[in-house]
Amino acid sequence: MAFVDLNKAFDTVSRKGLYEVLCRVGCPPKLLKLVRSFHDNMNGSVMFDGERSTAFCVNRGVRQGCVLAPTLFGIFLSAILLTAFENCDVGVHLHTRTDGRLFNIGLLKSKRLRLDLIARELLYADDAALVANSENELQELLTRFSKACHLFSMSINPKKTVVMVQSVDRPPKITLDGAVLDVVDHFCYLGSITTSALTTDKEIDSRIGKASTSFGKLYTRVWRNSKLTTHTKVLVYQTCVLSILLYASETWTTYAKQERKLNAFHMRCLRSILGVTWEDKVTNRNVLEKTRCCSITAILKQRRLRWLGHVHRMDSGRLPRQVMLGQIADTKRPVGRPALRFKDCCKRDMHSFGLQTDSWETRAEMRPEWRRDIQAGMAKHDEDWLENLKHKRIRRAMSPPLESRYVCNHCGKKCRAAIGLYSHQRRCGRRNS
Repeated sequence: MAFVDLNKAFDTVSRKGLYEVLCRVGCPPKLLKLVRSFHDNMNGSVMFDGERSTAFCVNRGVRQGCVLAPTLFGIFLSAILLTAFENCDVGVHLHTRTDGRLFNIGLLKSKRLRLDLIARELLYADDAALVANSENELQELLTRFSKACHLFSMSINPKKTVVMVQSVDRPPKITLDGAVLDVVDHFCYLGSITTSALTTDKEIDSRIGKASTSFGKLYTRVWRNSKLTTHTKVLVYQTCVLSILLYASETWTTYAKQERKLNAFHMRCLRSILGVTWEDKVTNRNVLEKTRCCSITAILKQRRLRWLGHVHRMDSGRLPRQVMLGQIADTKRPVGRPALRFKDCCKRDMHSFGLQTDSWETRAEMRPEWRRDIQAGMAKHDEDWLENLKHKRIRRAMSPPLESRYVCNHCGKKCRAAIGLYSHQRRCGRRNS
């Protein structure tokens, strides 16, 4: 995948070229006249040290801050893509369908019911990502795109254009106008980190770090402020910390270990807000009841299922829905236990929320009912989770006496691991001193 960054060349596009593109895409005459009225006879001046220069005519670009500028750029970029990839079959070939049956993979084997799709360019705001199956195909797409940009008086910034590959023996050599592009193993765009290993470990670590920084900045002013109620502190936490922690979590494919890491950070923050420590022996149930919060696992699954329903309600021609219901053509998953997919996480979430996996499409089409089912499933999920923790505590209390070689020298307490003994000796040493 090549992530292409368009240079700020839209400001230098000739006004005549912009109008030609609008005519080519079938812009109505009245709308074209309106656009021309915004930009024709446009003048500018420079102000420095309280003095303004004489006005000069501006014949290129669009008006700064104009509400039409993003729309015009989208139309302009669409015209570039149509010109660049005309009569081109290079890209990632997918098999998809429009029936909405997410968990019925067998339907993709029928050539009569499935649709063939080519995923080639993915648009991100004012940038684009080109995807291909091989080095030669990616080089062809980038060359085509670069030539089309030159035709439309646009330019690509080679320093901000990077290449990311998956499962290759050697890094590819992709060139752009004679310059070799950098190959990276991860890339951050709009706050989310995409990695070549297809895991969310780096993204989750980054989210926890940023949320922890935000939580620490509010420690004195909010969390230790005795004039604020617990309810107010929790609202500030959900607004300023939890929103950072779960940014773009709707599309995460998470494992149980990653969810436990997120939940541990969540419970640690709630305990800090309440002012309790592990020495107080307050259970997670009590912490959640006092703060009136849900576990981070339940919140994460709620967001994922809401996003699933949103994509399901999209038009059948939308790319997100087609990709979610499809799979890469002419490929097989590896033997053993392959990596989790987004649909696998959604199926697991439905089971934990008590939702039916064979009839969820009918409920998801009705947005209020779908949200109501998910909200009820969150309560069921947390109740089952807390009940499981309670049974673990009971089994641990009823277990036979521990035979361990990790024994405290001060009080003779037996610990299960060396880290537990070290923590206990620090506390026991302070008490004896």
